[in-house]
Amino acid sequence: MKKILTLAAAAAVLCSCGNNENRYVVEGNLEGINETVYLFDRQQQLLDSAKVENGAFRIEGVAEAPASAILTDARDMRGTFGVMLILEPGTITVARSEQEQNALFATGTVSNDANTAYMTAGSELIREFRDPETTDERREAIEEEYEELGSQALEQNRNNYFGVVMLSQQAYGLSGQEILDEIALFPAELQQTGEMTKIRENAEQKLKTDVGQPYIDVVQPDADGKEVSLKSVVENPATKYVLLDFWASWCGPCMGEVPHLKKTYGEFHDKGFEIYGVSFDNNRDKWLAAVKDNGMDWIHVSTLGGFDNQAAKDYAVQAIPTNLLIDREGRIIAKNLRGEALYEKIGELLK
Repeated sequence: MKKILTLAAAAAVLCSCGNNENRYVVEGNLEGINETVYLFDRQQQLLDSAKVENGAFRIEGVAEAPASAILTDARDMRGTFGVMLILEPGTITVARSEQEQNALFATGTVSNDANTAYMTAGSELIREFRDPETTDERREAIEEEYEELGSQALEQNRNNYFGVVMLSQQAYGLSGQEILDEIALFPAELQQTGEMTKIRENAEQKLKTDVGQPYIDVVQPDADGKEVSLKSVVENPATKYVLLDFWASWCGPCMGEVPHLKKTYGEFHDKGFEIYGVSFDNNRDKWLAAVKDNGMDWIHVSTLGGFDNQAAKDYAVQAIPTNLLIDREGRIIAKNLRGEALYEKIGELLK
């Protein structure tokens, strides 16, 4: 379930490709909205606005560069609605979904249409997944179908900016080299877009933390404010393997991994297994409460700055949970060991 919800939320982040000679129009007719609509970029900088008359609105502009945008009806972005759309040449129509009245979609251009088709198909799978009548066996199949849906969307949209968006969402599970190989399959003009540049930069940094690479040291304060380095843990004579674990108390999937971490730590800590947890929490009390209440008895550090964390940059962490397994020679030997996979791997190494 967590895969589906994470991917469904993440896939809503949209971009597109355009040129300086073409114009875009964003229009719609939505009942019950405020008197002005606002168009923001991904950094929440205001791009444009328009008055609403009887629910109808229209914004025109030039698609100077690939960009994703947020359309809402409040200057503080806390309006009655919010929809993310792709700015590209053409007329983009924002409307409510026929299946889900609380959901809005943007259609009318290639990339927006592709995203809407993907989101609609994904929503149908999510509804079936959440249905109490759906069997556990069917839920497992739905997760596989959702993964395949994303792969197909990427493959079918390499010639438009929605394909770039799909790559940015699927890059989490790929190595740095695999991401670069995927980028090479896109047309040159899409490879030069701002979003693809970010993906490439992340991939190049990720190359430095792929399996076989030496670890990068992390030095951050523990609960008492004392700085604890990853190096001191890796080089501890009693340590044979260290799991560098990126997590946060507010992250549901992260907390879902805790039982597996506890099981593995409990059985293999005395044999040389250690965990160095880097929290992306912002709230000290919530961070420490999660550690205490869940009996997470390993090493914990945090700058309490969320993803604004040097370790996140060094390890190209874009989503959590993320983990890396480091051996006593300081080499990364595995990444993203989730669920029972962690227990099985450590069991093989320390049997």
